[in-house]
Amino acid sequence: MRRIPLSCSIGAILGLSVAALATSTGAAKAAETEDAVSVRIEDASARVGEQVIVVATITPREGYRIADNYRNRVIKLSAADAGVEFDHKAVDGTMQDGSLVFKIHVTPTKPGAHPINGVLRFGFVNHLDGDYHLDIKWLPLMATVTAAP
Repeated sequence: MRRIPLSCSIGAILGLSVAALATSTGAAKAAETEDAVSVRIEDASARVGEQVIVVATITPREGYRIADNYRNRVIKLSAADAGVEFDHKAVDGTMQDGSLVFKIHVTPTKPGAHPINGVLRFGFVNHLDGDYHLDIKWLPLMATVTAAP
């Protein structure tokens, strides 16, 4: 006979109980990011040494809105090949016509295409069952800065 440790059994029972309770009470499900917003990222081109702006725009879909009182940011900005310099390693978003816009100032340091990465962190509000809910999401930012000599 195989014995299952008591701590594993209690954890499994507790997990199943919480899942069943959430299902039976009709608890509101968090919105999927794809359902709530659309994301557009514009690559940029410039000459080596000239500053350029990579723009990322998050637009809420119908029934959602951006949480403008949340600190929406792009964080952890980096270049895969160190071919660009960032003015800042984190950039705050601004609201423009109901969309959240991030303007990332970069300066290419050598010619060629340079992939850049970061993390878009933002909040949006949805209206479920007569209540407003705040969802905080993280999405990858992937763009390319192309530099001519």
